[in-house]
Amino acid sequence: MRSVLTIIYNDLSIFFSHRGNLVGLLVIPVLLTLVIGWSLGRIGGGGPARLRVDLIDLDQSDMSAQLIEALRAANDALVLCPLDNDADDYCRLDDQPLHLDHAVERARSGRTSALVVIPAGYAAALEAFQTVTIEYYSRSDPMQPGPVLQSLNAVLQRASSASMTRGVSAALLENLITAVPLPAPDKETSDSFLNTLYDRALQLSTEQPPAVLFRAADADDESEGGIGNGFNQSAPGMGTLYVMFTVLGGMAVLLRERRQWTLQRLMALPLSRAQILGAKIGVYFTLGMIQYFIVFAVGAAAGMEFGSNPPALLAVMAAFVLCITALTFALAPWIKSEGQARGLVTLLSLSLAPLGGAWWPLEIVPEFMQTIGHLSPVAWAMDGFQDLIWYGGGFGDVTPEIGVLLAAAAALFVFGIRSFKYE
Repeated sequence: MRSVLTIIYNDLSIFFSHRGNLVGLLVIPVLLTLVIGWSLGRIGGGGPARLRVDLIDLDQSDMSAQLIEALRAANDALVLCPLDNDADDYCRLDDQPLHLDHAVERARSGRTSALVVIPAGYAAALEAFQTVTIEYYSRSDPMQPGPVLQSLNAVLQRASSASMTRGVSAALLENLITAVPLPAPDKETSDSFLNTLYDRALQLSTEQPPAVLFRAADADDESEGGIGNGFNQSAPGMGTLYVMFTVLGGMAVLLRERRQWTLQRLMALPLSRAQILGAKIGVYFTLGMIQYFIVFAVGAAAGMEFGSNPPALLAVMAAFVLCITALTFALAPWIKSEGQARGLVTLLSLSLAPLGGAWWPLEIVPEFMQTIGHLSPVAWAMDGFQDLIWYGGGFGDVTPEIGVLLAAAAALFVFGIRSFKYE
């Protein structure tokens, strides 16, 4: 074991002795992380394009269904869980029913943007022109309502106006029958007439233009939250990109070591091939983790959030670095020149990174591009980072992403080790 650690220490010392490597490891990733994080914070593009909203309908009435449809129409960025969950389980429910206690915990932990509970008796209260309470759970500041609360308020205002129209019409009809007098209609006819008025009032309030138009405008002052949101995307994205640049660069180093007979001299030592290969793998895994730590440290200093489970975050980093290290050793035996290695590093890094969502969230691209993007290991790493940083998830939420990355790493290591060349 000491011999393996000695090789790792020696190779890392050689790596850090070259100033050019320090520029690629420190200067460029740090600058790009800062610039992109600041830019995303300014334009508000650092967060997800869709918002998970847990919704529990305890009333199960036509009026509660109207409320749900109105909420969807008010903001098409809202994904109502579990109603709008897709085949990819965007709601992260793992095919389990959503109970109230579980939903409250998801909202409390930030796993969802909010929880909306439509109480039993909602329709009856509206029909009787009585007060009804919609329960709303969220970690957002109620004094600064976000898009979910704004959408819900707009929908509830329309429902309240329609309920008022129904209540006033019921009182007017009752007074008219008493004053004239007129024969009182049966309850079924009366309810049908009043429900028609309610539906028509709700339709008119939905069709009319909003009295107040909200429009986002640039501000001269910078809010800490906006910048932090930008770094929630830029730090994981730039870290992932430069992990590939750093680790895949090992292909050229391994080729150079073969040509300079460094590997062959190691074979003359009392070391097994497994020890030598394990040491070389350890070198590039260590460099990848160092690259992640540098970029994430910059993000932390700029206000980046880390979620509620740092060990899970570390596990996603390690799984991705292992996958890229395995890819390096799978490709290294087939490299013929250092120029070819440098070109392949650039090609792979600058194609897999944007394809997998390192430069922008995959939610903003068409669905077919999201599917194609998951051919890149970057997409699985970024999915894991999003679950942990944006939604406050834990180990259970990122297990699929870690599993895919480790499976890919295992397959690539098997191929790379079998074809690895020592001379």
